[in-house]
Amino acid sequence: MINEVLHSRLIAFALGAWMVYCGSIGAYDGALFIPMIYALLLLLNHIDQKKSDGAGNADAHK
Repeated sequence: MINEVLHSRLIAFALGAWMVYCGSIGAYDGALFIPMIYALLLLLNHIDQKKSDGAGNADAHK
């Protein structure tokens, strides 16, 4: 579920629109805060997928 949300084009468009809006009014902290949270979620999702892939391979080597 979270993987589909993170890779959604609608979410990416909304983040881009938010960054443009915040940048146009000069609120650069708002323009950077939400994409940083999104990047953190992507990183955590990637780490979680690596852990689940690694667990399956560890059993095969025994």
